[in-house]
Order: sequence, then structure tokens, then C-alpha cells
Amino acid sequence: MKKEVRTLLDQVKDTADFGYVEFNDINATNEMGDNALHCVSVWGDYERAKLLIENGININQSGEHGYTPLHQACSFGHAKLVKLLLEHGANPFARTEGDTPFAIARLAGKNEICDLLTPYMTKADPDPAQKAREEHMKHLERRITELEEQVHKQSADS
Repeated sequence: MKKEVRTLLDQVKDTADFGYVEFNDINATNEMGDNALHCVSVWGDYERAKLLIENGININQSGEHGYTPLHQACSFGHAKLVKLLLEHGANPFARTEGDTPFAIARLAGKNEICDLLTPYMTKADPDPAQKAREEHMKHLERRITELEEQVHKQSADS
């Protein structure tokens, strides 16, 4: 393992959520399934995220409640990091126990993140043959429209 990666993983290990994790592998996870990229995504640290990605971390690791690093970056409004993750294959259709990265960004009021996600979501679904997924996406689109209407109404009421 490269020295820079080891140093970064040691810094992640210094956090409460990873203090017990033995980082013998870049893809080691805590008990909830989060990897170091989840942690760096919360921090919004573009350079450290790039280092982990370049060294083979699982970019689509599903962690606590199904959150991926993309969900974390969307939730915290780290636009530059969201773009990096998407450019390196982060799944914009990944689901938590209930939401996609787009829904999380919209609910958090991170509209600029939604603008970044939209082109990736309009590309072909990675598994278009799956009819159930297509129907689910239609449902999500309707729900997103409802959420957007709520946001506009709240803004107007303020």
C-alpha cells in the first residue's frame, strides 16, 4: 500500500466511526459497511477522495442505512466531490433504505448538486432490461416533482 494511502487510512482510523477498523486493505469497512471514502466524502476532501479512488477503493460501497459515498457527498453539499465520484462511476441510482442521491440532495436543499446529478440520471440505466427498475424510476420522478413543488411552496410562504 502506498505511503500516502496508509497515512490517510490512519487519519480515518482516528475518527470515532473507524477507530476499531484494521485497514489491512483499502476497502476495509467498519461494522456498518462504511469505507474510508464515506468518511472522506463527509469531510468534502476532494484530493483525499481522488487518492482513494485512484488506489482502487470501492466507490459504490453501501454503508450504514445503504448510504454510498455519493449519498454522503450529496447530503453535505460537496459539489466538486459529487462530480468526481460521478466521473469515476458512482451509481446515481444507488438507494439508501429509501432515497437516491438526488432525493437526498433535494431534501437537503442542495439544488446545485441536483443539477450535477441530472445528466447522469438521464443516461441509460445500467440495467435497462429490468422492468421493475424502470417502473421504480418513474415513481421516483413523480416523487421528486412533488418534493420540488413542496420546496417552491415553502419558499413562497417564507
